[in-house]
Order: sequence, then structure tokens, then C-alpha cells
Amino acid sequence: MKTLFLPLLLLTNWCSTPTTHLASASIPVVPVRTVSLPGAGAESRASSAMAYDFTRPAASYAMPAELMELSGIALHGANQITGVEDETGNLYEYNLTAKRVDRVVPFGKDGDYEDLARVGNDWFILRSDGTLFRYDGTNTQEYETGLTFANEPEGLTYDTASQTLLVACKGEPGADLPDTKRAVYRLQAGTYKAETTPAYILDVESIVASVPGQDSAPKKSGKKGKKGGMKGFAPSAVAVHPLTHHVFVLSARQNGIVELDKTGQLLAAQPLPTDLFPQPEGLAFTPNGELYIATEAGKKSGQATIHLFRPRQ
Repeated sequence: MKTLFLPLLLLTNWCSTPTTHLASASIPVVPVRTVSLPGAGAESRASSAMAYDFTRPAASYAMPAELMELSGIALHGANQITGVEDETGNLYEYNLTAKRVDRVVPFGKDGDYEDLARVGNDWFILRSDGTLFRYDGTNTQEYETGLTFANEPEGLTYDTASQTLLVACKGEPGADLPDTKRAVYRLQAGTYKAETTPAYILDVESIVASVPGQDSAPKKSGKKGKKGGMKGFAPSAVAVHPLTHHVFVLSARQNGIVELDKTGQLLAAQPLPTDLFPQPEGLAFTPNGELYIATEAGKKSGQATIHLFRPRQ
């Protein structure tokens, strides 16, 4: 079993954008102590259906070519979604009414950025090596969360109830958990270090068992692989419902989505149609519970797309 590593020191690097070069430093690490995790996992079978029909989007927005590798989204105001993509250190402000990118805002150097979250007037952006960037519109500060490439941190969201950031990991769960688990970590306010105990634990076997016709044996596959149903469930995005405070976790691998209650119990798990979701990578809720899901471009469409889903009436 693998062990999650946390840094001893918090790295901060204030800089002006867009011209300043941001770089990570090598810092000493120590292993996380072994912890028990009572009541933190999604061990029970799903007990309810989701409130959304993921076969029928209320609206769809085709992204421009520069967002083919769209990897994360966050709402900013009533008519704007801001996104990041896999290769550049830019924020892309997309106007939902005009259906166009209104502004491209550089926040740092090019890199593999996975997701973003808006907190107050600041943007937080997650890189694939676990580094977190905080951009206030002028300067960018860099933090080491303690999550690494091995954990494959992919999803980032702000939890208003706890006023903390959550990070969903696609890879090794850490905390001495078996590889049949996936972890969502809470970042400590102010330091942005990942807590040693995951905030939510997803049990892949329970997710598979909750979906009819699924083989219970977890199966690994490539990021875009679709074989094996939900057996390769691995988080690509996370979001908290603003009204129920349920946690939704998306998987680009095998195209699925799960819903957990506030305690981490599994409520629902559902595969997503591959024609609408070639590679689902982003989640964002509106204040009234409508849900945006972003997917990277597929071989057939050639365009990344953001779909809007409204709760069933």
C-alpha cells in the first residue's frame, strides 16, 4: 500500500503576472502517520437516484479550439463560466449569453492545470503535481499541498459549509488505504496543506455494486478508456451541491458520476453517456442547484463542450 507524503514547509512565491515565471521547489517530506477512518467512506450501496437526467441537457455550449483540453470549470457570476485547460497558465472567461470567450487572463507559466475554484475575489488553480496557485487578479502565490503526482490530484472545489477547499484524487488514495479506494482531501484553511485523513473516501467496489450489470472487480484503464464500466472509477472533478451539501464526484475514466451525502455515504452512482461526455472533466453548480458538466473534445465532436442540467421536476 502507498503512503501519502506531506511537505514540512509551505512554499509561497508572490509574483506579478503574466510575465513572472512560477516554479516549484524541492522540499523535504515526511510520511503521513497511519490513521483510522471510521465513518468516512462511501461503503454502503447507493440508496437513491440522482435528481438529474444526464441524457437530456437543458443547454449545451461548444468551446473554441483553444479549450479542446478543457480540464476544469467554475462559475463566476450569473452568466460566466471560467475554465482552465491542460497546457497553458490562463483563465478563460466564457460568456454563457454570448457563447464566446470574452477574456483570457494569464496567471502563471504553462503547465498541466486540472481544475479551479473561486473563493471571494481570488482564484485557486490546481496543478497535476498537487501544487496550488492563488491568483488575486494581480499576483500569484504558490502553495505545496502535500499531494503529489502519485495521488493524481484532479478535482478542486470550494466547500462553503466548512469554508475550505476540497481536492479529489484520481490516483493513489494515501493514508494507507488500499488501491480500491479513492480519496477526496480537505485543504487546511490558510496553509492549504492536505489533511492527513481524507474528508471523503470512495469505495470503487461499492460504486460498481450499486450499478446494475457491473462486475464488482475494480479494473484499471487509460484515462479515456471506456471498457469495464464503473470498475475504473477515478475522480476527475468534485463539486458540493449548494442546497443539500451533497458531494458530487465525476470520473473521466469510464464516464461516471457519484453522489455522497454530507457524511460521505454513497447515495447514487450513474454511468454517463459517452456521446455527450467523451471525457468529462469539470463540474460546477449554480446557487439554485443547476449543474454544469464540462467534457474535453472527443474524436467525433472535435470540440470541448459544457452541458447544463436542471433538476427533475
